[in-house]
Amino acid sequence: MALQSRSQIDSDELTLNKLKRKRGCLRGAVTKQITKIESDILKPGITVEDLEESIELLTERGLELKLIYSQIESLIQVDEIEVEFESIEEYKEKITRMRFKTQKLIQKISKGFNANNSWQDSDIYL
Repeated sequence: MALQSRSQIDSDELTLNKLKRKRGCLRGAVTKQITKIESDILKPGITVEDLEESIELLTERGLELKLIYSQIESLIQVDEIEVEFESIEEYKEKITRMRFKTQKLIQKISKGFNANNSWQDSDIYL
């Protein structure tokens, strides 16, 4: 393994700090999108299109986070990987759960429209 120069180490630290700040912003955006979806699914007039748009935005942010995580992973020390992995898994789980719940609601809304032109269904619990 080649030794890195001091300027390369400083550059890597600067890049890592920038990536971590960007990751923080993206995490905030993911949390905000999840909160929006949770609020939207309680609205009686929510449309399938609105839900699909929200899922798409959440998915895009999740993909951006995944990219940032891989870039961070290449710059961190081995002893930091476990903490990063736990953080990654936490957000992946949040995104996956919300996507699943929203997809289930979309299916129920679609079935409701097919059955009686209304999605109002008393057994929709998320």
